[in-house]
Amino acid sequence: MTTPQLSICHDLEALLPAYVEHSLPAAEADRVAVHLATCPSCQRQVSQLRALTDDLDAALPEVPRTALRANFMAMLEQQKALLAPEAAAVSAPAPAVAKVVSMWPTAIVNNWLRIAASIVLVAAGVLLGRQLPWGGRSSGGLAVGTAAPTTGATPDGLAQALEGGDGRSVSASNRIRLVTNSTKETEPGDPAVQVLINTLNFDPNTNVRLAACEALYRLRADPRVREALVHSLPIQTDPNVQITLIDMVVAMRVRRAVPQLQRLAKRPDALPVVRAQAEAGIGKLI
Repeated sequence: MTTPQLSICHDLEALLPAYVEHSLPAAEADRVAVHLATCPSCQRQVSQLRALTDDLDAALPEVPRTALRANFMAMLEQQKALLAPEAAAVSAPAPAVAKVVSMWPTAIVNNWLRIAASIVLVAAGVLLGRQLPWGGRSSGGLAVGTAAPTTGATPDGLAQALEGGDGRSVSASNRIRLVTNSTKETEPGDPAVQVLINTLNFDPNTNVRLAACEALYRLRADPRVREALVHSLPIQTDPNVQITLIDMVVAMRVRRAVPQLQRLAKRPDALPVVRAQAEAGIGKLI
């Protein structure tokens, strides 16, 4: 027969992880604190959860903020723009003093340039993706030059703000700010979590999808988040988002992600660094 004390423990057990992470609403946190004062069993669970959180914090490196990743992408675009005139100058015909025939066809040179650019981009993505705050540390918002629309207090308000309810398109930088700021008004269990999941899966901009990843990680106490991250793995095609999702499910110990990681590790269209990261993730989860 279940005693009243055991019934209370059972009801509050699901709230303990969020209580340890200080993500519960004030009323729920007070309720848990009152129960813990008289329940040794739940006290032990809280101690174990805190020890696990400390271990994860120690294992995961400190990381750059979202702004750094966006600044890197902006810098990359600037470098590409600077290289364009130089490439045009190289391809311009030389004066008719002497004709030098290149040993390397233009197509081969262009292919090597593409390969080199891909390696640099993916390497930066691996570095920044590994260093995202998948250990409970918060990430600051992205500073942009124009004011972003307000999200409102409802999922419809956030969705309309992201899509541009007045018929005007919302820039990627403003969508990043909306997604980042949404966690200030959203708690685990809020319907707005589904809007963030949809943004992760369907927004056309890579940086916006990465911002949605971070926002969902901060709301990881919501049971929908783990399932959403697992289901998003086969949807994503950008290597930075793929690597970020792999690191997140590994940090959260989502073992049901293993089948999706196995498929990703064998996907012929995935970059080698992504397949290697998926294989490493499988080894950590099994």
